[in-house]
Amino acid sequence: MSVFLQNVFWSGVSLSGISFLYRLFFMRRTLALLGYHSISHESSTAETHNEIYKHLSVSAGMFEKQMRWLQRHDYVFLRFSDLLEIREGKRTMPPRPVLVYFDDGYKDNYLNAYPVLKRLGIPATIFVVTDCLDKKKILWESGVNPKEANIFLSWEELREMRDVFDIGTHTVTHRKLTSLGPEEVREEFIQSRAYIEKQTGARVIAVSYPKSRFTQEIQKIAAECGFEFVLSHGRGFRHSADLRYLEKIPVGPGDTMRLFTVKLSLYYPLYSLIRWISHL
Repeated sequence: MSVFLQNVFWSGVSLSGISFLYRLFFMRRTLALLGYHSISHESSTAETHNEIYKHLSVSAGMFEKQMRWLQRHDYVFLRFSDLLEIREGKRTMPPRPVLVYFDDGYKDNYLNAYPVLKRLGIPATIFVVTDCLDKKKILWESGVNPKEANIFLSWEELREMRDVFDIGTHTVTHRKLTSLGPEEVREEFIQSRAYIEKQTGARVIAVSYPKSRFTQEIQKIAAECGFEFVLSHGRGFRHSADLRYLEKIPVGPGDTMRLFTVKLSLYYPLYSLIRWISHL
């Protein structure tokens, strides 16, 4: 289905008013995790080699529109440290909770997302790949030399972002965990967490699995390593009080404002089904 037809279809669905009533009455304490990767702007496209990963990039203008929409509709922004207090009973889940996070650790998160979030007073979480920040790899086949690339954050930039961002791990190498043995998985978790904590002084309590791939054994290892939260459990919202394994809602470059609001509504399961069918 083309973007135009999707917009026409979802505009009609949204105008029915059912989604508004659903958000108003049934989603008041349903947690939404909004997942981003790259936030691009024409001023930094060449500097950060955005042509390599533009399929992951939401424009800075659209990102700010999305954040302002959430503020206008009274969403309460949380960090994982807030979720830990909620799970421990130290505070209650607020109405319309949302958590904004970023995977991989792109430099344009610092250049383009960080200023928007700071200006709007919105907290977020970033999951970094330690080998990428150390310029050992860039995740894709490319002629760009990792040591000379300007694609990922520096550790200094990450430390500067701590007034807005909690920091989590996206492992050391970003390898698909389901292709690794148990000890290799454990090393990916333990080494990346220890290194991030050493470099930033942050306590790392959450892990985001590369490529959202996992098994029950990987879940067990993550728990044994002491992570309080794990992302990639599935797509959607977290309705229950068990906040350890979390569903998420990815946001990408093809999401217009209409599709963005649909993803935060009753219709997200239908949207996911249509998207899955269109890729068969």
